[in-house]
Amino acid sequence: MATQVKLYQRLKTQGFPIISVQYSRNGMPLKDQRATTYYLRYRLNGKRHCSAAGNDVLEAENQRKRMESRLFLVDTPAVQPMPGQTAKSERKALADEAAIYIERSKQKSRKTYLGYKLAVELFVLLCKKTYLGEITRDDMLDFKQGLIASGKSLSTVFNTFLKVIVFLNDRGIGKYVEDDWLKAKDWPVNVDKKNQNKKYTVYTEEEVAALLAVATKEEEALIRFCVGSGFRIGEVAVTQWKDVDWGEKTACIKTKPHLEFHPKDYEERVVALPDSVIDMLNEIRGDASEDDLVFPSRKGGVDKHLADRVINGIIDKANAAGNVVQKPKKPAHAFRVLYATRLHQQGVDIETIRQDLGHSDITTTQIYLRSANKQSDAHRKRINAAANFKAERMGMAAA
Repeated sequence: MATQVKLYQRLKTQGFPIISVQYSRNGMPLKDQRATTYYLRYRLNGKRHCSAAGNDVLEAENQRKRMESRLFLVDTPAVQPMPGQTAKSERKALADEAAIYIERSKQKSRKTYLGYKLAVELFVLLCKKTYLGEITRDDMLDFKQGLIASGKSLSTVFNTFLKVIVFLNDRGIGKYVEDDWLKAKDWPVNVDKKNQNKKYTVYTEEEVAALLAVATKEEEALIRFCVGSGFRIGEVAVTQWKDVDWGEKTACIKTKPHLEFHPKDYEERVVALPDSVIDMLNEIRGDASEDDLVFPSRKGGVDKHLADRVINGIIDKANAAGNVVQKPKKPAHAFRVLYATRLHQQGVDIETIRQDLGHSDITTTQIYLRSANKQSDAHRKRINAAANFKAERMGMAAA
């Protein structure tokens, strides 16, 4: 049986009691107004463990899920060697560990799962070692050179290499490898990180207006929801009416096994929606039940073609009407970038934007914000205000 990780909260009351976190009907953790800190508690190899999980209930819940995922199958008792024997029974076969990791990776999105599966299986095929403890730095260098020699792009080489490192770290290779392990210079070149000027495609205000002008009411609701929530298109496709909190004017993203959906990096979150989006959703809901999808396919199920069929179709209609609207490689992602840049331009801090987007690394959020329009009148007004000090304003008034 896999280890169960439980989430607890410390309350700011006399005696600082620690109580378990309760969950809402839709599976979201409920924060007690007196809560100050969150903790993870679990039992491993017969011992109790407790670790701090910060002071944000959603981030703590995400940590809980990641911890529970990492501990999957780890609590199986190890075979103890007889006195005088070497611990050969503890040696972990590379192929067996790869099979366990690949099976557990099915909890990720299908695209992510297939990426890890391909990388790990390729490593097992090319690696000449049988056990984790036999793998050395030279094996990783040979793997890297083999990827390069196969003609793969530098970006693919880096991503494949990184997935294998994640797999090895997950299986605890650190306690098996005794010789000199990988150094920074051993890694393949990360061309995406090296390209500091990388920008994502983003729509202009004129392009969004052109799309809205030709959209049906349901298509307009889709556009406004994408721009107003910053959800990934896969998250939009599985959003149900019960995920919308009409009182708080928010929408949540959470794991949905019945729809075979898991948030990327297990980042469940709640995002505030603009009033205009709430009003638009009210207009299109009709008599839909709580369990119905907000943007279903024609047959009522999850629409896996929201980006290719629906959004590209709206772009084609706008261009046919005489407007010039770009058609990005990822048309829905351009709405997500637009969400981030517009929030940033309105003064929202980057950490809040990172949490709303569900990014585990703030550097990804920074890349999004490179696409912000820095030639606009609003940006000019902000930089002028930033350089206008109080003393100067008082001096100008006196003059």
